[in-house]
Parts: sequence; structure tokens; C-alpha cells
Amino acid sequence: MTTITQYGLTEKALSYQAPHPAVAEKETSKDRAAFADPEKKSLLAAATKVRHLTPYVGTELVGVQLSQLNSQQKDELALLAAERGVVFFRDQHIDIDQQYELTKHYGDTTKADSGSNYSDIRAYSNYGADYHSDHSFEINPPAYTMLRLVRTPETGGDTIFTSQTALYDKLSPGFQKLFDSLHAVHSSEAGFLNSVNRGVTPFRGPVRREHPLVRTHPVTGVKSLFYNPSFVIHLSELKGQEAIHTLNFLREHLHAADDLTVRWKWEPGSVAFWDNRVIAHRAIPGGYDPAQREGKRTAVYGEKPYFDPKSESLSEKTNRLGVGSSVKITI
Repeated sequence: MTTITQYGLTEKALSYQAPHPAVAEKETSKDRAAFADPEKKSLLAAATKVRHLTPYVGTELVGVQLSQLNSQQKDELALLAAERGVVFFRDQHIDIDQQYELTKHYGDTTKADSGSNYSDIRAYSNYGADYHSDHSFEINPPAYTMLRLVRTPETGGDTIFTSQTALYDKLSPGFQKLFDSLHAVHSSEAGFLNSVNRGVTPFRGPVRREHPLVRTHPVTGVKSLFYNPSFVIHLSELKGQEAIHTLNFLREHLHAADDLTVRWKWEPGSVAFWDNRVIAHRAIPGGYDPAQREGKRTAVYGEKPYFDPKSESLSEKTNRLGVGSSVKITI
């Protein structure tokens, strides 16, 4: 059980010396999704069934073993994740070494970790139970993340994934124009303090970093929000109360997006592979023993987030290409 008994600038936090410096900007290679067949024929042909779980986000590939994917299929998986946000698999026969090697196909990969299991979503300062995109405060936030569950409770422990591409798309043109011009301040300070105060030893000190509030996907060319209630503390171009009210709206917009969200029920051997640039996610804690939920997560360093004013919203691109709206699978 994760319990935070003290929060803030304690003597323990003030005296902590992180063993490593902040991560420097990385030169990232061309996104593997850019090399994929736009129709993803090789990957989809390997599935016995393709289940689009909601109109905007989430596809399950049935009958595919990640350990057997060839290079072309791996590239097509990246494109499918970029377009659908998150791709799910069940009954995967893959160990941590194979998971790490698979993730390395997409670029410079972080070591595996088990993530965090929070027992009380309503606990004071339990920010980790809210929506987030992984490590958005870094200069190179992850592009792709893979999470494989080894053990799961009989009930509970689901994860919710929400499309930030669709979140942007559903804004009015006036809000889209405003948000296109803003930068968000992402901070790891709360997580750093919580970690030190509960006896964890963070590798690095806290950081603050600005990223565009709206980012452009390097392969699809589509705009998405890059909002993260767990880490975003301010909007640089706004005054104090303006930023507070705008951030409150963004949080409400995210939490109210049931139509843009998929909820995944984990089983041992289940895998989720998502594009961290366009997805916000949150684990659903409470009602189960967190020790019964064990996962292995690997992630790929992505490009420094950027905004291209020539990029399009999801609706603009689908309308231009004449794609049907029932399942937005090819953009």
C-alpha cells in the first residue's frame, strides 16, 4: 500500500542530493511509423480479428503475438498507435528481454519499470492517480510506451486512455486558436517531493520545462492537446488567474471526455502499446490490493514537442481525405 504521510518541503526533501543530473536533450531518429504501409496490411493480416473498441481511440488486435512481429509489422504497429492512440493485445508470450528488444526497434529505450500502484485515488497529494502522459516534464518525453501486466487482481486495476487528438478536435475554433498560441509549464516537483518524503530515492532533481500546449504529431501531421494535469502547473502566456481558470477548464474537458475514452480491463499477459504524445491515461486505483498488480513498462524517447502552425486538426484531415467518421482508423 502506497501511503504519503508528509508532503512538501520537509527537512528530508531539502537535504536530498540526487545522484544524477537532469537528462540532456537527445537526438532522436526518424519515427518508425513514417516507414509503415499506410494501410498496415501486413500487421492487420496477422490478426484473426481487429476490434476498434471506440470510434476515436483504442484498437485490439486478436491473434497477434508481439514476439513474432517482423520489422514491417512493427513499423505498422507504430502507425496504428499514432492513429488510434493505443493498441491492445492479450495472451502475450513475451518476457522482459523480448519486450525490451521490441521497444528498441522504435528508438532509444528506457529500462523497464513496474509503474506505480496507488491505493486511494482520493488521498491528499495523491496526484499520481490523475490523468497524465508519461514524463511530460522531460525535454524528450516518451513517444511510445509499452505496458505488459504480469499479475492482475481479479477485479480492479483497469486503465483509462483518452485521445488528446480528439480532445483538441472537439474544442471550438476560438479555443483552438487560443490554445495553439500557448505553452504549458510541466513540473516534476510534486512527484519529486512525494518520492523523497515516502522514502524513495529519485535519480534526478526536480525540473520545470515549457512545451507547446498543442503539439503536432511528426508522422500524421495532426494536432493534439499536450495537457497533463499531473504535471502542468501554469500556462506561460497567461496571467495567474487566467491560467488557473484555463487549466481548470482543461481538466474538466479531459475528465468529461467519456466519448473520447477507452477503458481497458487487464489480464495476465495483456499488453498496451500507446503513443504517449497523443494519449492521456490514468490507472483506476482502489478496491483491490495493489501488490496483486504487477506490470513491466518500457518507453521510447520521442522528439522534443513542437507545434507546426500548418498542421491540421483531426476533423480537418479526415474531411480533406474523405475518411468516414464511424471509425477514424486512417488519417
